[in-house]
Amino acid sequence: MTYTRTGCWVLTALFTAALAGCGSNNPDGSMNNSGEDGESTDSGGVRDTGYGGQGGQGADAVGGVDTAIDSGVSDGVPGLDAFPGAGLDSGAEAGPAPPSCATGGIENLVTADTAFASAFFPPAVARANGGSANAILSPYSVSNAMMMVDVGALGETEMQIETVLQLPGSGVAEAAAYLGLACEMQADASSNGNALEIANSLWGQQGVPFETAFLDVLGQGYGAPLQTVDFESDPTAATATINNWVSQTTQGNVPSLLGPADVGTKTRLVLVNAIYFKGQWATGFNPTLTAPAPFTLADGTQTMVTTMTGTIKASVGYGSALTVLELPYLGNTLAMDVLMPTSGTLATFESTLSSVTLSAALASLGAPQWFSVYLPRFSVTTRVELASVLEGMGMTDAFNSKTANLSGMDGAMDLSIGAVVQQAHIDVDEQGTVAAAGTGVSVCSNCLAIMVPPTVQIDRPFLFLIRDLRTQAILFMGQVVSPG
Repeated sequence: MTYTRTGCWVLTALFTAALAGCGSNNPDGSMNNSGEDGESTDSGGVRDTGYGGQGGQGADAVGGVDTAIDSGVSDGVPGLDAFPGAGLDSGAEAGPAPPSCATGGIENLVTADTAFASAFFPPAVARANGGSANAILSPYSVSNAMMMVDVGALGETEMQIETVLQLPGSGVAEAAAYLGLACEMQADASSNGNALEIANSLWGQQGVPFETAFLDVLGQGYGAPLQTVDFESDPTAATATINNWVSQTTQGNVPSLLGPADVGTKTRLVLVNAIYFKGQWATGFNPTLTAPAPFTLADGTQTMVTTMTGTIKASVGYGSALTVLELPYLGNTLAMDVLMPTSGTLATFESTLSSVTLSAALASLGAPQWFSVYLPRFSVTTRVELASVLEGMGMTDAFNSKTANLSGMDGAMDLSIGAVVQQAHIDVDEQGTVAAAGTGVSVCSNCLAIMVPPTVQIDRPFLFLIRDLRTQAILFMGQVVSPG
């Protein structure tokens, strides 16, 4: 049997202090309320969310987003105790969503996430490698991280975040839908040896009085209760603590997300969203058939790449210039979709990417049947700074210390985003054959003797998705231009 091991989206958003026009501390330790952007605030400088609910549920999958916030808050403010536990962990079996998964608003949120993913992927890939190399990203993780930022944003800053993410409502209003979607996807994935974990964590400077409403929404609505560290006195130790959480959450695939330049003495908050997925094919490739095969590069030249081969039960769609291959994972609730342009270039296809073109491509898929599939084996790691990408999409105020209004976080106009960094990794290979024995994965070793299935050969640059088939949510998105 063959399995695909995908893991570790870790997105980092770094919030740095606004050096001019910052709210200052009052003698009693409270923060001044500037009231910029015409936003009406209460005495704590944050809107009344009225949020209530239970902590997030989850399963065996994690991806990560870090958000670090810098501020000028002084010492001497009573510390905040860390909430016990963080993240989503349900371990539900695949199949219909359990009654505990709230379903309200999920369809609208998935529609928004898909639209954002389509708009985000081309400029993010261009930022990562000029668009000419292999890449792996998680628009879902970026969206989740920025939704948590949106909970603490007000005024024009909030509107820009919601517009870029194409959200149907605010980060506060969409918290229940977020929890429901994460719950459903983890229930769908976590069976038959598959693992999907979606987890959030919130790391705050000890002694800083973050707004109660902000902490409540992140703790109850996003499964990210506050955990305190001391950035100000020992940023190195704080960084190590967060990196350790990320490494454990991503099963060691991202051992060191934050570096010395990412967290400093002025950091006040780090938000982490982590996603980890390990899936086994519903029908595995035959490892004995893996061999070098020709692959045509974007410039028309050919190279030999390690290619997996097998008789696979899959869905295939054909367009005038596109082949779509869908390979389901065990349980048939998650799948990898491969979109390979058969004429023109991958870059040209990606330049036309939208939720409409994606939907049309996936709608071309036929009913599952047996195919002789040839798919390159590949491994991709991407680390990319995304601030300029999000700014280019219209999220400008949050990154400008003079215009950022993140006063919903701490009651002051003293925070702005310094950077947004994502690290992601994926392996698609033949590992795990012995370990997966007895899981019900089938390798069709004698199918060729009883039938002659049609052939699907992925031998040109391609786009790929990993998505939940029931909710249609896209978890991961990447491109392979040279499998070697």
